[in-house]
Amino acid sequence: MRTPEHGLSAQATGLLLSSIGVIVLSLEGLLIRLIDVDAWTILAVRGIFSAIGLFVFFLFVEGATWRAQLGSIGLAFGAATALFAIDNVAFIYSISHTSVANTLLMISLTPIFATLLSRLVLREVVPTRTWVAIGGATIATVVILFDSLGRGDLLGNLAGLIAAMSIGGTLVVVRGNPSLNLIPAMASGAGLAAFIALPAASIGSADGSDWAFLVVLGLVVTPVAFGLIALGPRFIPAAEVALLLMLGTVLGALWVWIALDEIPTAATFVGGSILLAVLTSHSIAALRSLQPQPPGSRSRSEAI
Repeated sequence: MRTPEHGLSAQATGLLLSSIGVIVLSLEGLLIRLIDVDAWTILAVRGIFSAIGLFVFFLFVEGATWRAQLGSIGLAFGAATALFAIDNVAFIYSISHTSVANTLLMISLTPIFATLLSRLVLREVVPTRTWVAIGGATIATVVILFDSLGRGDLLGNLAGLIAAMSIGGTLVVVRGNPSLNLIPAMASGAGLAAFIALPAASIGSADGSDWAFLVVLGLVVTPVAFGLIALGPRFIPAAEVALLLMLGTVLGALWVWIALDEIPTAATFVGGSILLAVLTSHSIAALRSLQPQPPGSRSRSEAI
């Protein structure tokens, strides 16, 4: 763990970095809605700009050690690249074919998928509270997906689920390689997504305002948000970062509601409320289990 700078404690540093990253990331859905071009064009241009921005962020963070970090990534680089590319494609498709609120709610399932994949890939023990949370999250997801059958945006919601699974997979790669900085793999994944989208993209359809939003999205929002969120777990537990990510779900839907009057459906309100309650309770329980216990004591969360 790095020594916090500017006199801040490790806890304060981690919370500050992660909170800023989540707040910046919450603007992504609104920016995409404001860009008046097709999804493939957004994916291509965003991917190119994001690849550049993420690699510059990596150079800034690592400084003189960037070559050593880059040379030590190995197989993790390929896995993280593929997963981040899938996440990019699925996220843009989802947010272009369903409401921003629904996409963000699907993305908020990421901690659940990360836990399941950790159990399958890393053989980590899954506590009872997580299985209970998975059950509650499944109910909430079914409510949202069932409602989408009548509106015709089922594929958009399913794409959101795929994006959440991909992010969860990326977190498992990070967990399995804790000494590596995988931001270059994220940059490579963004570039791969752009390469996939370019043949179907219509770059000339973007006007001046579209380019302005695309530049902000790709060169500022994506690298700053994902870069800071990736740094957060160096100072605080991943469960705390997951809890902050759920704040991004609420804020992202709120910005679109305020700016574009995109009002979530009743099913989204119901399913989203269940989902946020389940995930918040699970994250709080996980955090309590990480608190130091007096010698010889055993917390209730550890008992389950």
